[in-house]
Amino acid sequence: MEDDSTKEDRKALEEFLADSGCLDRLSKWTRGFNAFDVLGIARAEIRHSNVLAWLMDPAENHGLDDGVIRGFVDYAARGMGGDGVFDDLLMDCDGFSIRREWHCIDILAVNYDAGYVLCIENKIFSGEHDDQLARYCGEVEKAYPAYRRRFIFLTPDARNASKASDAEDWLAMGYGDVLGIIGQAVEAHGPAPAQAQFISEYMDAVRRDILGDEELERICMKIYKKHKRALDLIINCKNDLIPRINEHCKEWARRKAKDDEIVFDEGDCGKRITRFRTKLMSLILPDGDGPNSSWKTCCNYFYEIKVQDGDDGPEIRCQLCFDSCGLDGKRMEIYDRISRSIPCLETWSNGKNWWHIHWIWPDAGKSFQLVPADFDEEWLNKQLDDMLGRLKEFERGLSEEKWVKDLLAGKDAAERA
Repeated sequence: MEDDSTKEDRKALEEFLADSGCLDRLSKWTRGFNAFDVLGIARAEIRHSNVLAWLMDPAENHGLDDGVIRGFVDYAARGMGGDGVFDDLLMDCDGFSIRREWHCIDILAVNYDAGYVLCIENKIFSGEHDDQLARYCGEVEKAYPAYRRRFIFLTPDARNASKASDAEDWLAMGYGDVLGIIGQAVEAHGPAPAQAQFISEYMDAVRRDILGDEELERICMKIYKKHKRALDLIINCKNDLIPRINEHCKEWARRKAKDDEIVFDEGDCGKRITRFRTKLMSLILPDGDGPNSSWKTCCNYFYEIKVQDGDDGPEIRCQLCFDSCGLDGKRMEIYDRISRSIPCLETWSNGKNWWHIHWIWPDAGKSFQLVPADFDEEWLNKQLDDMLGRLKEFERGLSEEKWVKDLLAGKDAAERA
């Protein structure tokens, strides 16, 4: 027999279903096609930098000519002031060369004829780390000593730039300013329909996922207020899957540790993260002298099985995470070598030390593997076994690199001596 609480839950769900027409007001956002959503890159920082670099390049086929790079140059000139402002504002912007990840800088725009360089560091979902802005200034000054140099720190809200370690040398810029520049370029140049559609979808993705759509937030809050009990039940039911998945990941790790395939200590795990190590990686990147890492461990790396809420349900992925806290010069050099062998997913900092997160599984270009609501243990075991196979494949490739062979040979010789 149902208790009073269960009856109230059932009644709340029935009322929500009877009023399902209230969701029609969200169709503007849920039914429209957006390529960035389909590709799963609306929240991928590196993809936003790729699109911006494409739009800024006057030689590309976006149909905006030099409109976007012109807008960035004007923004920097008016915001930074100093010598050469009039030269910047009167500059011919057709001859810009746009580079991605030059010395790890997100976007570098160089006009050789004008003796001008614009450096853009794009931070959407991560923070500035390890005094990187100061380092980037040094790299640009060294490579372009006689050029007029401009530096832009791009964040969702320009006010966040003041928290950076070297903010005084960088001009703060928000994504609202970027949308203004792109919008003016579209209005001035009128790109062809295909390009115009792509640019429009990109701008919509920025408004919704970076800036926040006030109309969408207002409608969602109104629906939630009206059907709070029913929606909380649905959300809690979805969230109950996360602990189940995470506990199964830990059980899988216990079995693999027993079979001597991984090194696992449950005390290293989090509520949504199962952490483990491998013998080979611990040989390549050895432990420090004490528990100096941010995890309070002697090691500065972990493989992590991360579980999170996704738009379509729970998701998992395997990532290799490095923590700089306590890394000495030799081990930092080893980390730098490893990081060149595997794509970086994410970098973030607490202001004192940084974490670099690298992709292991699922397939490249796919950030997470969706876990169906009706998953069973056999299905999840297969996913995790596939993940471990990918991890071993990565480590086999790493072990074949000459510097790793030399490193391990040196350790072996030292132990024999």
